[in-house]
Amino acid sequence: MKNTIILLFVFLGFLAGCQKTKQEPSKVKISEKKETACLPHLYNDPKLEKEKILIYAEEGVDSLIISRNELNKIEKLFPVFKSEFHSNPEESYASTSWQYYINEDGEKEDLTFSSEAGEDSFCLLYSYYLKQKNGEKKFKTERETLVQLYRAVNGLYEGLNYGGTYFGHQHKRLNASVEYSIYQLAKGKEYFDKKYNFQKQKDLYIKSLMQYVSDEESQDPYNQEDSRDSKEKGSKRAKQLQEKINVLQKLITNYFYLNQVQNFEITYYR
Repeated sequence: MKNTIILLFVFLGFLAGCQKTKQEPSKVKISEKKETACLPHLYNDPKLEKEKILIYAEEGVDSLIISRNELNKIEKLFPVFKSEFHSNPEESYASTSWQYYINEDGEKEDLTFSSEAGEDSFCLLYSYYLKQKNGEKKFKTERETLVQLYRAVNGLYEGLNYGGTYFGHQHKRLNASVEYSIYQLAKGKEYFDKKYNFQKQKDLYIKSLMQYVSDEESQDPYNQEDSRDSKEKGSKRAKQLQEKINVLQKLITNYFYLNQVQNFEITYYR
C-alpha cells in the first residue's frame, strides 16, 4: 500500500511537469502577440509606389532619393524630423533608435539610422525638414555662406590629417549643422545682432587657427625630410590649408558667422 501511494505521487508530479512544460510556449506566444499589438501598422500606398523625393543632391556626391512610401514611414516612426522645437543634430540623432512596425503582410519590420551611412542619411533628412521650416528662400544667402564656412573648417582639418573617412562623412552631415544654425538665427536674431565691433574677436580667431596650423605643420613629417618629393607635398598641403583659412577670413562678415563657425569647430574637431 505504501509503495502504491509513493508511485501515485510520482505519477502526479510527472503530469504536473508535463502540463507546465506545455503551457510555457503558449505564454511566449501571448507575450509576442502583446508586443506586436503595440507596434504601428504602416502600409505602402500603391498610388505612391513610383513617387520619389529628392532629399539631397550635389555634383560629384551621391544623391539621397527616398520613395514617398518610405518617407511616410520615416515621418511616423521618427517624429524628431517634424518636431515643433528642434535640438541640435547630435542630440536629435542620439534620441533615435531602432523602430519597428507591422507591414501590410502582417510581418514585423524595422527602420534605423544606426550606421555610418545611416547617420549621413539622418543628417540629410534633418536638414531637409528643418530647411522647410526655416524657409528655403528666406535664408538662402546665410545658408550658402554657412555651407562654405563649415566646409572650409572640415577641409582644414582634413588637410591637417591627410584625409580620412570622418571628413568624407562630415561633408554631408554638416548640412544639418548649417540648418540648425539658421534655426537659431530665426529664433533669436537679436542675440547675434551685436552693437559692438566684432572684428577683434574675428582677428583673434583667425590668428589662433593660423597658429594651430603652423604648429601642426612643424610636426608634419614631409616638412622634416629633405627630399624634393617631401618638400613638394609639404608645400602643396600648406597652400591648401591657407586657402581654407582665406575662405574663413573672407566670409566671416558678422558676429553670427563667427559664433557659429567657432561652435561648429569645437563640436566636431577639437
